[in-house]
Amino acid sequence: SLFVLIALVAVRRHVVRPMQTLANMLEALREGDYSMRGRNIDREDVLGEVMIEVNTLSRTLYDQRLEALEAGTLLQKIIAEVDIAVFAFDAALHLRIVNKAGEQLLGRTSEALQGRSAAELAPDAMLAEPSGRIVSHVFPGGGGRWEVRRRTFREGGKPHELLVIS
Repeated sequence: SLFVLIALVAVRRHVVRPMQTLANMLEALREGDYSMRGRNIDREDVLGEVMIEVNTLSRTLYDQRLEALEAGTLLQKIIAEVDIAVFAFDAALHLRIVNKAGEQLLGRTSEALQGRSAAELAPDAMLAEPSGRIVSHVFPGGGGRWEVRRRTFREGGKPHELLVIS
């Protein structure tokens, strides 16, 4: 009976706890928390090897997320500063992103434009134009001949439309 009790304590310490830790780490990874790490790892143990791999995966995912955030921030800064109007619409053609040049062209702030439909903003007709086409149009911020560039992209698995007017 004492032997069984000692065996149960050993199993709990060497199997159950590491498995609970792994389960907690995997749940944290699933939820986007890459800070959790397994400790007191026995490199000679199979569960220790798995823990090392999960720690490595966590570190890799954290580094990738940081790189993506930094690249996204850089892209936002570049788009904000170019003097070409840039608009991004979601699948329902509601405005999600507009840069300073787009605000000036439409004569409104980003806050006033966000969520509005393309039909309300006038680029609706431009979204129907083939990419690379030159069109005449009068916007609140000015009229003239404009080159229209369109591209589709995916964000969060959903299609979006990118519209660039120069």
